[in-house]
This record gives sequence, structure tokens and C-alpha cells, in this order.
Amino acid sequence: MKTIILLLIFLILQVSSFATNTYSLNNNIKSNIDTLANQLKYLTSNYDKNEKEISDLLRLYYDNYENIIGFEIKKDKKYLFSSSRNDDAMSFFKDKPFDKALYKTSHFYTKDIINDKDEKIGELIVYFKEIIKFTSEELKYLENKKVLKIQNDSNLPPYNFNEDGIVKGYSIDYMNLIANILAIEIKYVQGNWDDFMNMLENNEIDLMANILKSKKREERFLFTHDSYVSSPLAILTRIDHKEVHTFKELEGETVALVKGYHSYDRVKSNYPKINIYPTKNTYEMINAVSTNKADASYGLKSVLDYNINKHLFTNLKTMKNTDDKELGFYFAFNKDNYILKNIIEKAQKQISKEELKNLNLKWFKKAKVTKIRSKDYLFTKEEVDYLNKVKKVKMCVDPNYLPYEYINNEERYVGIIANFIKKLSKNSGINFELIKTSSWSESLEAIKEGRCDILPNTGQTISREKYLNFTQDYFTFSNVIATKDNKIFIDSIEKLKDKKIGVIKNYSIAERLRYRYPDFNFITVENTLDGLKKLKDDKIYAFVDTFPSLAYNMQNSSITGIKISGKISISSSSKIAIRKDNIILQKIMNKAINSVKPHEKEELLNRWLTVIKEEKIDTELLIKIVSFIVLISLLIILFIIYKSNRKLNILNKKLEILSQTDKLTSLYNRTKLDMILEFEFKNKKRYKKPLSLIIIDIDHFKRINDTYGHLVGDKILVEFSNIIKANIRETDFIGRWGGEEFLVILPFTKEKDAYNLASKLRKVIAKKPLYKNINVTASFGVVECKDSACNKALLHADKALYEAKNSNRNCVKVFVD
Repeated sequence: MKTIILLLIFLILQVSSFATNTYSLNNNIKSNIDTLANQLKYLTSNYDKNEKEISDLLRLYYDNYENIIGFEIKKDKKYLFSSSRNDDAMSFFKDKPFDKALYKTSHFYTKDIINDKDEKIGELIVYFKEIIKFTSEELKYLENKKVLKIQNDSNLPPYNFNEDGIVKGYSIDYMNLIANILAIEIKYVQGNWDDFMNMLENNEIDLMANILKSKKREERFLFTHDSYVSSPLAILTRIDHKEVHTFKELEGETVALVKGYHSYDRVKSNYPKINIYPTKNTYEMINAVSTNKADASYGLKSVLDYNINKHLFTNLKTMKNTDDKELGFYFAFNKDNYILKNIIEKAQKQISKEELKNLNLKWFKKAKVTKIRSKDYLFTKEEVDYLNKVKKVKMCVDPNYLPYEYINNEERYVGIIANFIKKLSKNSGINFELIKTSSWSESLEAIKEGRCDILPNTGQTISREKYLNFTQDYFTFSNVIATKDNKIFIDSIEKLKDKKIGVIKNYSIAERLRYRYPDFNFITVENTLDGLKKLKDDKIYAFVDTFPSLAYNMQNSSITGIKISGKISISSSSKIAIRKDNIILQKIMNKAINSVKPHEKEELLNRWLTVIKEEKIDTELLIKIVSFIVLISLLIILFIIYKSNRKLNILNKKLEILSQTDKLTSLYNRTKLDMILEFEFKNKKRYKKPLSLIIIDIDHFKRINDTYGHLVGDKILVEFSNIIKANIRETDFIGRWGGEEFLVILPFTKEKDAYNLASKLRKVIAKKPLYKNINVTASFGVVECKDSACNKALLHADKALYEAKNSNRNCVKVFVD
């Protein structure tokens, strides 16, 4: 007996402690009232002696919930204790009921008080302000309805999702606000979308919290009058896909959609020419596009953007869908449940503007990709804890490598990379601390010694992999060869085997070149300016560095008589390097890099590189370079140099265009196409990616020349080429193969997709009259390149074209081995 008394005293002390701790209550009023009933089981057995403890306990609830105005505690229909509140004054009574008439309320919640033997020993009734005028029918519904069952999507962030067993999202938080207003418990039910709608129809759940309205769905369910949140819609594709903003542009392609979603029904009903790839949830849908199982997907932009960043999809982009306006989420109910619909709509009106503002700040400011992000949004709890612990990530840099990075006289970190890190910090919430060093070599030593955590602009090499981990690359720059003006153009670094070649000390390109060309004579220089000086003084024959660095230093130093004479095949990638022992920081940095989007990177580059572009470059130098054009790599570098000088003379422009384009149509010529085809074929073999070809021939073109003359025929060829160019992707290549034949090279394209494109082109050409209202048709030969050589693939495409011409023309034929 003594033990029982001591235990009871201990429990009472625990309750007293609970009553003085205002932080014990969470935001769910219903669960806290249930906790209160559980606490009272230790006090009601001897309420006379526990009056103070009961009063303190009820005072805690008054302090936390403004809409509670009274309590009753009953036992065997006898009133043991009651309490009421009027403004800030609180009254407590023994053996009296709560005065419902005085306080004019009929809104209450009842909870049984159960002892440890699972026996009912009393009843707790909590009374609320009559802030909502419920009908008697609605009050009865709330009194009898202890729990509302609501769907919890497995994967629809940022609205409704489940992460590590925790229900999250805007719609969840919004529903919890309503639950607090109604003092009702919520039970979230897991499942898939189709199951949820069937469950709602069969009254197995009470409502769906985030559902788009459609005529088809309105036949099955009741909906709230207004949506409570809305979002624009977007089309999602891989980055290499052409820009698309309408469903019409997706005809013939495969679109991944979640089965049962509004988007699935809409596309299936209205766009029969679009192939649907059904998925179970949003993540699976987006992943299907990323892994090339589908060409595109479609949905709420906030949902797509959230998932892209959450799951680190680096090869995807979203584009505005101009076919649709913004769509809103509604609550949906069983067709017969008008009472719950009315209750929810009344409760929605009680949600304050401040509460909505806080919800929007929590979920949608983060969903606006790269505009505002927080550590909580991008990173896991473990990663956030790490960042909070370290406060700042220590960073060592190259103090003298403009235009990339530089520590100026005011000890400020400036340059392309500095701007990138600043943008990355803003988007991700990561704070960086610059640890100053006097040279790049010292920075490398500093990270080895643990004085800094990262190097923001580092090339990955075999030797560095021993003590560093690397992120994905975020910038890639071409490496070029600089020589004196009097040297001839260099179309390959192999031609410098017996020459002295300058490379910067401890730079990744130096290690990579020495590894690839161990017999070459590479001379170490301290930095770009030192390399240019040694070049000027004939201490080296050539100097290798990135194009932006060379161009910047050539224009901003007094060193003259230097030119860019060629381009090498090895490019330099900017990556963030992290100490080998810090795996978690590598993950954090990769996610942070993804927070900076392509258009933001382009803006950062343009701030520095337009300075280079606007400087005057010696036109005589460019004329000399143009005269030595022999390889596609040279064409690329000439194009870069061409863009960097607005005042290039007309001769240079004509020479460059002439070397790579067909004079009549301005498409690529056969020489250029051969180079592209060889390059893409190597890519196909290396990366195991599909590659397809289409050869197009204008039907009966000789008749046009014979009937209208060659000038008209030329006009037809020009207009015909423009139609093809306008209807292929930006990543595809089109050129004039000869006469009235054209070749289209389709990287990352399978036979089926190439056939669909050819069929689309055939229809467009047949429908559109050309010059002088002359109608033409065309025949198409399609082949997917297998493991054979380029020439064999072209032969196969030609055979397919021959078959099309022998099948009454105006058709598409695929090569069948």
C-alpha cells in the first residue's frame, strides 16, 4: 500500500511538472486534449486534494489555446470540477457544471478518462468559443466524428508526401490548421491515387486534401467551392531536348504521367497522338524522363521543381506550358457528404492571412527554384546538422588566376568562380570563409593540412584523387595554344612534340598533358602572365591555358605579338574539391551546385566574358588563323574568337561560313556533316547512346528544274531546307548532302523516334506550298546506327531511301537488315 501511495505521489509530481511546462504542448489541440484526459486519471480519484494541480493543468491549456473557454470533469454523471474563462480572468468551481448558456456555445469536445485498468473513471468536456456558426446537424457530426481519415500521398512534394514515415507538405499543414479549428483528430491513410479515389467513393476515407477539379471528377465527388492553393503547370524534359511549351509540340513523343492524376486523364483524352508512359508516383514519372524512358512529363511546376532539386536530377529542365492556366487544389468529399463539405468550408474562413503567409513562406518560397532556398529544403537533416555545427565552410582559392578567381588589393575574392560561389551561397544558405593563401600551390598544401575544407575551382587528376574528393563539374572551358605572331597555325598538339610547351605549375591540365604525352617537353610557369612573358622572350615555343584566361591576360597586359594558334582536345572542368575524409560535405556541395541553374551560370560568365568579347582583337591574326582551317576543332575556336570581336572584317566572316556551310541553303555542307557524323559516332560507341540518321530526297526535283528553271529550283531548295530546320531539335544536325538530298543526324535518338520525326517532316512538307505555290513531296530513309562504321550506316540509310522512292515516293522507310 505504501508503495502505491509513493507511486501516486510521484505521478502527481510529474503532472505538476507538466502543468508548469508551457512547451509540452504541440500544435495539435486534439492530441493535447487527449493527453490532458490521460493526465487527469491520476487526479480525479481524489480531486479535493488535487484541486490546485487540476487548476494549474487547465491554466496551461487556457494559456496555449485562445479558443478554449471552459472545461468540465464528470464522474458517474456528477460534476466534479468545472472552469471558465472570460477575457484573461479564469474561474474554477467544484461540483458545478460549465455555464453553456452564459457563454453561448454549443461547440465542445468530449474525451473519456480511462484508468490504468482500461476502465472509464470520468469524462472530460472541453468547450470552445462559438467562432463558427455550425448547424445542429454539423455539431452532431463533429460530436460523433472523433477522427477524420485523409489521404497521404507517398510522393507529391511540396504539397502532400511522406518522408521517413513523417507526413509533410503544404496541404498537410493547411489541413492541420483546420483540424485545430475544429478540434478534431486527423488520421492520414497511405496508398496510391486510384485507391484513394475509390476509398473516398466507398466512404473508407472522409476527404481528399489536394485534388484538381475536372468535369469527370465532379461526377464522382463533391468539391469545395474555391481552391485553397494554385500553381502554374509546366512541361519537363531533358536538357538536350528542344524547347516545348504546348502539347501539340509533343505529338509523336512519349510523355510520362502518374496514372490516375488529372494530367494523365487530360493528355489521354485530348491528345491521342502523344504516347503515354504510365507511372505510380511523381518521382517515378520524373525519373522516367531522366533515364530516357520517356521524352517529357507534365505537371505542377512547383512539384516538378521540388523533385528535380530534392533528388539531384541534373539533366532536366522545366518550361511553361502555355496550353493551361494555373490549376488549384481543392478538398473533395463523398458525393453524399454535404455536411463535412460545409464544415470544412466554414473552417477555412477562420484561417488567418498570417497563417497562410507562414505556410507560403515555408513551402513555396523554397519551391521557386534558385530564387530563395534554405538548407532545410536542399539538404537532409544530417547535412543541415553538419552545416549548423561548422557554421562556415573554409575555402582556399587561387589568388591570381583572372578571370576565374583573384584576391584583389582590398583582399576581396573576385572573378567568375567567386561570383559562382556567391550565387551558390545565396541559393543554398551555406556560409563560406575565405582562408587567404599567397599561391595555388599553397592552397593545395592548405587543404592537405586541413586548414581549409574546399577548393572551389579544381581540376580532377589522378594524383589529387589520393587526398581529395570532387563534385560534379559546373563549368567547362576549352584549352587553347598560344604562340608568337610569326608562328604557323597548330591544328594538333602532337605537332609540338619537339618544342618547349609552357604549362602552369600544379594546374590539372599540366598533369593531364604530361600523363598523355610523357615524351613531350613541358616547361612549368608560375601563372598565365608568366607563361605569356616566357612566350614573348622565346623561352618556350607555345603556352597552353584556357581560352578565357589567355584572352583576358592578352588584353589586359602590355605583352604584344602573341596569338592563339590552335585548340587542344582536352578541356578543363571546374569542380569543387573536398578533403577525402569529408564525405558528407561532398554530398552537400553537389546539391548546392544544382541550386545554381544554367541561365544563372550563363549570366555569371557573361559578366566577365563580355569584357573579353568587347576588346579589339587583331584582324590580321584572325585572317591568318582562318586560312589554316582544317579541322572542326579549329572551327569551334574560330567561332569563339569571332564572337569576341564585333569588328571582324567581312572577309573573315565569309571564309568561316564558306568553310562549313552550303552556299545556297546556309545549311552545313558535306565536309562539315562528315566531321559531325564521325564525332557523334564516337560518342555513340563510348557512351552507349543511340544515334539515328535520316536521308531526305525531294521527289521529282528534276521536273521542277525542267519546268520552272534552275533559279526557281534553288528557291525551292532554300524554302525546303528552312522547313526541315524549323522542325528538328536544337541538338540535331541538318545539312545538304548533295543536289536535292539532305542528311539529318539525330544524337540520342532511337529508330522509333527517328521514324516519328521523319513522318512529321513528311506531313509538314506535303501540306506547305513553297515558292510560287509549288507543292513538293519528299522520300525519307531512316536508320539507327548500330556497331558498324559511319559509311555503312549511311549506306543503310541510302538503301532505305531507295526503297521509299520505289514505293511511289512521299513515304518513310526504315532500313531492315
